[in-house]
Amino acid sequence: MRTIVQILCVLLIYCSPCYADIVISEVYSAGSGNTNYYGVDWFELTNTGTSDVDITGWKMDDNSNLFGSAVPFGAEVTVIAAGKSVVFLETSSANYANRVASFNNFWFGTPTSGVVIGSYNGSGVGLGTGGDQVNIFNAAGVKQASVVFGTATVGFTFDNAAGLNNTTISQLSVAGINGAIVSFKTDGPGPGTETGSPGTVSTFSSVPEPTSIALTGIGGFLALVIRRRRS
Repeated sequence: MRTIVQILCVLLIYCSPCYADIVISEVYSAGSGNTNYYGVDWFELTNTGTSDVDITGWKMDDNSNLFGSAVPFGAEVTVIAAGKSVVFLETSSANYANRVASFNNFWFGTPTSGVVIGSYNGSGVGLGTGGDQVNIFNAAGVKQASVVFGTATVGFTFDNAAGLNNTTISQLSVAGINGAIVSFKTDGPGPGTETGSPGTVSTFSSVPEPTSIALTGIGGFLALVIRRRRS
């Protein structure tokens, strides 16, 4: 029995860092071109789990994909509530309030909204319109989520409502799908509008929690080991 317990502990240790509840649910690398309004790139994190996640000390990096070169999130948001999304704008703390008001005005027609908005800022992490990455690390430097994306299409965000991780995303947002809307303002860059779902994704409620899947698999493995020992 001691051997079985030891195996179970090893499996838990190896599985736990592989099943983060945080996903990069949306990316817009062409946001910096919206100079009529908010003028910054942004991405969205969604907590697909049933417990709040403390993101104090978390950082993001682009395609250098290194914790050592990652930049910290701002102090505005320290927790992502269970089942909720947070939009992170690339802006300094000094410009944060103005950027948020401009973002809300463009998307929703009001300087305030129910969308939770945080920030990130630092040297060398601008999201490239020709293709780039978003990599998220916790305070200990362990990667929690990662996506790669190609050339931006002005006016349309990358939609990752599928919750893909450690892979390339290419699906563009379509109004009416996965919570996506057309922006309130119509005088932005490119087509004049932007299509996306900032602050809300409507599909994650049906996605099984990865941690539950991992524990189910471990339970099945443990039962198999016990059965073989008894036979």
